[in-house]
Amino acid sequence: MSSEPVAASAAIHDPVLRVEELSKCYRIYDHPRDRLLQAFWGERRQLYRDFWALHPLSFELARGQTLGVVGRNGSGKSTLLQLLCGTLTPSGGSVSNQGRIGALLELGSGFSPEFTGLENVHLNAALLGLSRAEIEARLDAILAFADIGSFIDQPVKTYSSGMVVRLAFAVQAHIDPDLLVVDEALAVGDELFQKKCYAHLERLKERGTSVLLVTHSCPQIIQHCDRALLLHRGRARLMGEPARITVTYQRLINASDAEWDACLSPDQPGGKGNWLPAEAEPSHANLAPAPEQVQPQAADAGQAWQDPSLQPLSTEIYPSHGARIEDLRIELPNGDAANVIPFGEDFVLCFHYLAEIELHDVTLSCHIASHTGVRISGQSYPYPSGSLKELAADSRFNVRFHFSGGLWPGLYFVGGGITTSDAGGRRFLHRVVDYRALRITETHPIAVIGACQLLREPPTLTTLEAAGPQA
Repeated sequence: MSSEPVAASAAIHDPVLRVEELSKCYRIYDHPRDRLLQAFWGERRQLYRDFWALHPLSFELARGQTLGVVGRNGSGKSTLLQLLCGTLTPSGGSVSNQGRIGALLELGSGFSPEFTGLENVHLNAALLGLSRAEIEARLDAILAFADIGSFIDQPVKTYSSGMVVRLAFAVQAHIDPDLLVVDEALAVGDELFQKKCYAHLERLKERGTSVLLVTHSCPQIIQHCDRALLLHRGRARLMGEPARITVTYQRLINASDAEWDACLSPDQPGGKGNWLPAEAEPSHANLAPAPEQVQPQAADAGQAWQDPSLQPLSTEIYPSHGARIEDLRIELPNGDAANVIPFGEDFVLCFHYLAEIELHDVTLSCHIASHTGVRISGQSYPYPSGSLKELAADSRFNVRFHFSGGLWPGLYFVGGGITTSDAGGRRFLHRVVDYRALRITETHPIAVIGACQLLREPPTLTTLEAAGPQA
């Protein structure tokens, strides 16, 4: 892989973090005594083998930007973060940053188990460069965010893992860091606390804090990150728009090294290359370019129509294992094809399937995602649960998924899957992501609230009579 820096967008003038050719190599000895012998032999004899936990990597992170890092266990994610925070010494390259770094690397790292929570707050904040006056000014906000009550005066060794994370995040997030590094620590907290933390991260971003987030949760990467980095066996394999990175990661999560190379090498047919530069990522970069004249002259904002140029470039078609999705057609309830639909109109996703072999216990599903990759809605057949007990080999069949007009105006991408049950649980027989694009148009000014509209009937207003004078 090329180790040249990822090109930054024209808007990035003052990066908070600059990584240049950063790498980490460990010496692996077969026997403990070889370490001592190596000290005597020096360079005359090598009794170790090199293990590259992180191959040379370069990138920049702009102020207020969030970079998500994904990869399988052992891919080098934690090594990268420790190098950035200075807890590991790099084998090569350099890291330069501007301002204060806050880090949540390991559960309870930086806390003394014998000290109380309050003592650890003062200790950590002081180590991060805050004066006593600054600590006291932030103390109430830190304790309120951690919300561990009277345990703040108890030794940290008596805390649960969730309480440790609460206190650690509260300290790091309230020191006004220029860069906040989070390594899977929030996975320990409950869902309510995770929601609270991510809401605070968004507030920090608005104030100019950059965030580097490691998580195995692809939805969190899509929702909270501006860019994403995919690591595999210590190599940075792909960097770009989060939805594309997470789709590739999910596709290759159980793949062999040869399959990783075949999918990501630019020299292979259909290869994607190693990097997706930031400047090549407008919000709708996963759409094919539109021809000059597409829309029929008779069409207007209040009509549904079929736009042949509305084709995703980010389509991912997974290997089939006995069944596959052959086609998908977006239709109006009357059967007419349409992928540009006015807000409020119903539509149908008509999937065409092929069972290549005899199948049992099969479920068919579809999903609709926003242009950022966030799943908005979906359905399955049989509805609402269950499975098709048997499908004959070489049989073709269709399923029509009906949706009410609850999608807000905007661009959406449609995908689907075929799953079956076996001793290991549910598994995919086939899966497609960003298979078709759908645009919902705005016919009149709309107040957008939430991800979609779940309205069955218009709201009603009831006027109540004024209460009479009390006796």
